[in-house]
Amino acid sequence: MTTIIRRATDTDASAVAQVFMASRATMTYLPKLHTEEDTRRHFATVVANKETWIADRDGTPVGFAVIDGGWLEHLYVHPSRFNTGTGDKLFRQVASQHPQGFQFWAFQKNTGARRFYERHGCALEKLTDGADNEEKEPDALYIWPGARASETPKKPPRKWAHGTFEVKPTPLTNEDNVSDPMLGRLSINKTFHGDLEATTRGQMLSAGTAVKGSAGYVAVEKVEGTLKGRKGSFILQHFGTMARGGGELKIQVVPDSGTGELEGLEGSLNIRVEDGKHIYDLEYGFEAPHG
Repeated sequence: MTTIIRRATDTDASAVAQVFMASRATMTYLPKLHTEEDTRRHFATVVANKETWIADRDGTPVGFAVIDGGWLEHLYVHPSRFNTGTGDKLFRQVASQHPQGFQFWAFQKNTGARRFYERHGCALEKLTDGADNEEKEPDALYIWPGARASETPKKPPRKWAHGTFEVKPTPLTNEDNVSDPMLGRLSINKTFHGDLEATTRGQMLSAGTAVKGSAGYVAVEKVEGTLKGRKGSFILQHFGTMARGGGELKIQVVPDSGTGELEGLEGSLNIRVEDGKHIYDLEYGFEAPHG
């Protein structure tokens, strides 16, 4: 059996409505606002008046996409065809027909769909509280920038997060076999504010020297909270050296450490101190999921 993509006809309206209702039934966080009859009537109008593409599997519609006026209004796949490449075929068809790009909304809780769109080169534009949609469910505005912008994406779109943080370093007891006074072990629990609202739990190993201003440290900390509204956790790895007062510090997101809505997070963190305040700048992006 094969799946083809074709333009919808009026006779597909009932099947389109059925795919929509079956797919939405898996989104248990959404309220049920319309009757089945209302939904079928709505999609009869949609199919008759808007550009609608069907994923047809041997005569049975198993997915559809609707685009109108630069907006991708719908892209749904029947639950029986989740993770089979059906959605990829629909997205590629819409993209080939609209190489200038388009935009669309996705519910914030629909993390699977958001990862799907980001894997196809769509960029998150903004998050809202959902006050303007009928479900009143927080949503996310995405933009597919068009074929020219996404032909050879070497890196995921880069973003920045900024803010301040407090850190509470606490000396930890050295192990018996690490009793050299030049070596230290501390907990480095932090609280982040701003674009990253989070707390961390971590440990640092440090090494001093006989020369003032020369030292080194390594650390690992787990960050839990929200990054611009996306909830989850990730791990930061530190590597710092000082040479007579100068030096360098590298802090990286550990690959594949992101969880929840931060799955696929990658990036680096810079920190500085200004007027007694600790300030961070996080440059980040999201890799496509593996496997």
